[in-house]
Order: sequence, then C-alpha cells, then structure tokens
Amino acid sequence: MRLLRRLIREPLLHFLLAGAALYAGWAHWGPSADASRRIVVDRGALLRFMQYQSQDFEPGAFEARLDAMDDPQRRRLIADYVREESLYREARALGLERGDYVMRQRLVQKMNFLLEPQQVTEPTDAQLRQYLARNAALYRVAASWTFTHVFVDPAVKPGESAESRARALLARLNRERAGFNDAPRFSDRYPYLQNYVDRTGEYVGSHFGAQFASLLAGLPVDASRWQGPIRSDQGWHLVLVTAHAPERDPRFAEIRVQLRDDYRRDAVAAKQDQAVREVVGRYSVEVELGSGQ
Repeated sequence: MRLLRRLIREPLLHFLLAGAALYAGWAHWGPSADASRRIVVDRGALLRFMQYQSQDFEPGAFEARLDAMDDPQRRRLIADYVREESLYREARALGLERGDYVMRQRLVQKMNFLLEPQQVTEPTDAQLRQYLARNAALYRVAASWTFTHVFVDPAVKPGESAESRARALLARLNRERAGFNDAPRFSDRYPYLQNYVDRTGEYVGSHFGAQFASLLAGLPVDASRWQGPIRSDQGWHLVLVTAHAPERDPRFAEIRVQLRDDYRRDAVAAKQDQAVREVVGRYSVEVELGSGQ
C-alpha cells in the first residue's frame, strides 16, 4: 500500500501516463484517421520512385532495371516505396511541411517548372536579326591582342633598379632579334602566362593590371621589335606585339546558332513570367505593415 502511494506521487509516472494517453488519442483520432489509407503501387509509381532515389531521370534505363528484377528485389522495392509514401502522408497529415522554408522553396520550384512552356515556336531568320539588333552589345566581339613578354622581377635583384635592368634587356632583345618563342630564355619567372594569343583587354588586365592593359592597347603591332618597358602589378615587362584584332560586330552566320538558343531561352522566360503573373493575379493582396513601416 505504501509502495502504491509512493508510485502515485511519482512525477515520472504521471508523465508516462499522460504521454501514453496522448499517443493513444492521436493514434485513434489523429491525422491518420483523415488521411488516405490506400496506397496504389503501380509501374509508374515505382519508376518515379527509382528515378528520384537515384537522382537520375532516364526513364528507359529504369524501365529495363525494373523489368530485370526478380521477385525478392521487386518486393523490397515495393516495401521501400510503401514505407516512404506512408511516412510522407503522415507528415502531410500532421502539417509538418508548414513553416518549412526548404519545402516551400521546393514547391515553388515545382510550380515554376510546371508553368514553363514546353513548346516554343522556332524563330525565323528575320526574327533572329531583329533580336540581334536589339541586343547588339551582348554579341559584340571585344578587341584582342597576341603578344609575348619578358618579365623583369624587382624581387630578383632588390638592390638594382628593375626599370633600368628592363631598359638594358630591351636593347639586347632587339639587338639579338629575339623572336616570339625566345621570351622564356630572357624572362624571370612570371606567375601567369608567357604567351598571350587572341586575349581581350579584360583578360590581360586580370593578369597584369588595368594600367598595363591600357598601355598595351596603345602599342603598334610589330613582330620584329620589342617594346617597353611597361609597368604591371608585378614588375616591368618588355613586349612583342604580333597581332591585334579591333572590336567588331560579328556576322549573322557566325552566331546564328547562339542567337537561336538565346532567343528561345528568352521566349520561354517571357511565357513563364506571363504564366506566373496570371497565377499571382488570382490572389488579392493585403499589405498590413502597421504604422511607421
């Protein structure tokens, strides 16, 4: 009797009894009572399940894999699918997706995918030419240079003027008529490239600095004469400029394939945006930020 009174006063027992009662009530009257109890396992469901499990969406491969399964393998696959589907339905019934921002974003992504048009009319050449005219700046071919350089690193002989060394080396290069492929023999080690072929000013600037790229653009093309020295972010350079292609607008035939792809991409995006606007238009929006917002 004394033991019984002690148990009755035990808080842990109260907690366990309350939990058991809550679980029993949930099991009997909870979300599962309203959830669908029927799970249909058909070929399409299994194929989709296999694809999502593998993150690979080649239907033909999974059809062959499913057909090649023996009975035990197929039973295991069905059991895995039923387990996942059951837990998914229970989670939905409990409202576990509410407040889950990752789930929200996934659903938004799926809606965007569903609203993406599957068919886009093939553009004519006339439409592509109009598209090019509207977006000419996007397709303009930037100016480019082909050159090699000899680098004079100030850190190699810190007690001497690197610029003076570069000027002396310039005279030697021109005296010995050093060519494009001779640059490595005279150059200090440079962290980037020795030879630059058809490189834009932006690319050159990313390796040497904007000032170097600007000065390079002002040099004449002369494959027989070394020029400089030019200062970069790393030191001094002697350059042999062998080619320069000015900025130009490409010929239509050059970029027709790219134009077609870009036109179709923009057409898909425009149709999808229109579909999204139609969805948004179905809702009334009330903004309640309060005063001072």
